[in-house]
Amino acid sequence: MMSPHEFYEWHDEPRQGDIVLCGVSRIIADDRRSPPQWESLDAHFLEIDDAWDAGHSLDVAAGIGLAMVVTHDCQLDKEWNQRVRELKRGGMTRERAELEAASDVSLDRTLVVSPLVDPSELRGGHKNLLAGKVIGYLPVPAHSDNLVGDCAVDLTYRCTIDRLDVAKIASISETARKRLRYALIQLDALRTADLGFEVEAVVGRTIQRVEVPARDPLTVRIHLDDGNVIQLLQQPGTPDQETGRTGEFFSSEGSGHA
Repeated sequence: MMSPHEFYEWHDEPRQGDIVLCGVSRIIADDRRSPPQWESLDAHFLEIDDAWDAGHSLDVAAGIGLAMVVTHDCQLDKEWNQRVRELKRGGMTRERAELEAASDVSLDRTLVVSPLVDPSELRGGHKNLLAGKVIGYLPVPAHSDNLVGDCAVDLTYRCTIDRLDVAKIASISETARKRLRYALIQLDALRTADLGFEVEAVVGRTIQRVEVPARDPLTVRIHLDDGNVIQLLQQPGTPDQETGRTGEFFSSEGSGHA
């Protein structure tokens, strides 16, 4: 696990990896079963009668807790940037256009978050999880100001929330953000770096080895028997924050400077 000094880095701008206090919810079955790591999040249950055509109810579990923003930086300010460009094309200065766009609370209202959970309540081994070896989870070290305890982001639980009902607690470093992106890619697409015979069939060569550099885990290098190397995955870049909004994104912000 990364040290708190390496993991946390305060910034006012909204970014992927921000840790927020917010509501989370999920659709559940009639028996209202909650996995151990989600029991504290499933604090309230709502039953919507006759939600299905067959007359069955729709059940929702909801609660309040700490969560990590998993929406990519580009998406957080997408509508805001589009509006700024539109206003500039209309002859407005950039400064005025940014103020005008920032006053429009309808822009970029939603984001996706995953809750922070207690590693001791997860299957797969507490040690392996905190070492980052369990797919679907990102270990999070305790914050130096006790804003966050040792925990893990459960990427298998994602929900869409309104950013105006969110309080920012802490933010993370670029190095930690890279690990989050790799964990998301590994869960949703890669699963493993062993690409096997499918890639061999496509390129017509034998794979000698697959390398995932420790310092740049979002780059997968495939070494072929003829000496060529295929770089499978480029590291997604972080947008230039000077082109995005600098504050007033969430309804309120904590003082979790690290």
